[in-house]
Amino acid sequence: MRRKLYAALFILVTAGITTACGASFEADESTVYIKKDGNVIGADIEDFNKDYYDEEELKAYITESIESYVESNGDGSLEMEKFQTESSEEDGVTAQLYLNYATYIDYALFNDVTLFAGTVQQAQQEGYPFDQNFLKVEEGTAADSLDVKELTEDEKMKVVIIGDETVVKVDGEIQGVSDGNTEVSGKDTVRVHYDVEDENAQPAYILYL
Repeated sequence: MRRKLYAALFILVTAGITTACGASFEADESTVYIKKDGNVIGADIEDFNKDYYDEEELKAYITESIESYVESNGDGSLEMEKFQTESSEEDGVTAQLYLNYATYIDYALFNDVTLFAGTVQQAQQEGYPFDQNFLKVEEGTAADSLDVKELTEDEKMKVVIIGDETVVKVDGEIQGVSDGNTEVSGKDTVRVHYDVEDENAQPAYILYL
């Protein structure tokens, strides 16, 4: 999933390119930000002290990938919002890339991961099962086990369903999370654990208002 972003970051680092616009949020680690308006911002924060790929190969690869996606899915479906690098004696070069996706579908398609963002009712209509164990979240802390029906019956309840190893930030307050594949780190932030090589890995569910 991260190969495209690794490629983009490496190319930009070696080329010394920095975009002029600023991101609407800042992240200290790779994060998927689900915005209230339906847009998704993917922040990829990576250590680039080693040469992982051939530069010319990657230039062609990432350019073709982004242009091909936009050509197939329309202008505005994927845009670079910000790129910057930071360096220190301790950490070396750290690259920060922010990509703006028009919808969660664009993020899922471009990165080849499972991602849904919408109401619980919409998720159920799309066939997503709420059959995992869930934990109640209070004031940004995971608490006791939860009967998920208490939340899924709320017509206003929203859910993010994601199969990826990343941090997820939402525009709202988290009410519950699937147990075993999440770590709640704040009222609006969850760290998701997902092994892409595990065929039995289940996507994480994050319910919020």
